Amino acid sequence: ANTSGSVAAVVTLPAPFASSVAHAGRELPRATCHRLVSWSGRPLWPLERPGLRGLSAMAGVDAARFRGVPAPKAGASLPIRYGEASYWSARYGAEGGMEAYDWYLRWEQLKDILMPLLVPESEPASRSAEILLLGCGSSGLGEALYAEGFNAVANVDRCEAVVEAMKKRHQAQIEGDAAGGAKGKKPPDKGKAASPELEVARQPMAFLTADAKALPQDWAGKFDVVIDKAMLDAVACGGAKWDTIDAIMRSVRSVLNPTSGVYLCISHAGPEVRTKMLLGPHQDPDLTASEAYAWELSQQPLPRPLVNPTIDPKAKDKFELTPSPLCDAAKDVYYVYTCRVTEKQQ
Repeated sequence: ANTSGSVAAVVTLPAPFASSVAHAGRELPRATCHRLVSWSGRPLWPLERPGLRGLSAMAGVDAARFRGVPAPKAGASLPIRYGEASYWSARYGAEGGMEAYDWYLRWEQLKDILMPLLVPESEPASRSAEILLLGCGSSGLGEALYAEGFNAVANVDRCEAVVEAMKKRHQAQIEGDAAGGAKGKKPPDKGKAASPELEVARQPMAFLTADAKALPQDWAGKFDVVIDKAMLDAVACGGAKWDTIDAIMRSVRSVLNPTSGVYLCISHAGPEVRTKMLLGPHQDPDLTASEAYAWELSQQPLPRPLVNPTIDPKAKDKFELTPSPLCDAAKDVYYVYTCRVTEKQQ
């Protein structure tokens, strides 16, 4: 029952999406089956209903992943085409891009994997890693990294609207830090400049509108870690995907530290789909060393979270999700692919 005492309905999301379903020549993400409580029989879709922030982290159960965007004509909507820049421009333009939205997994679920890559074992206090967030969208990952003390974070997306919105959001983060926002103090007035001491102590994150196929040449060998969370998945939905993906992989490889760089790809798709993309289109997928990109590939699954681990246990409104009988814990996972530089690229 909900807070008004009415009976809630139990809704099971449709199941039969394979890990990578071909539809009209494009890939569709796999939808996890879980039972959702809804008021008066209406599904509770994360991010689509106001006041349900506790559900917004359910990356596996997320209708927002499959929504279209408003079209110029009233009542119409543009089709979902993740592989096309026009879709993202329309989507972020409609949303304003200011609301943080993370595909698949958040910092809390990725921290144990990322920290060993970002912090040398011999220098546990170091936060000097050069980090590139590729296809950042409106993700809160960059802000989480910044809050952890990492300054050298570059956020790249080909959609100018979301890049500009992210800049503004990060500026608000800086101003909140300057005012002691982390300690519960109110942020400064919008017209008030951030603390000069903070500006000297910490550089802001960088933001750039750019195509992943053609990253800036002056970034050659710059980054210790490049993080791609769902970008490759989106590109794989588009036309001419093999040529596009090959160009992206070569571009990513060019900006990695030539001796120790790591490209981390978080995907909904399993090794049978993604391995060939990450090794090279003409490589034996049973191997782990890429001849085309000169990196060593490894992968590990991560469970799809049902709830946000940062939800306040004392929160007044709580929503409990339970796996449906159709849920398969072995299959309801995301995959983290780690590509470590090995030698000079061909």
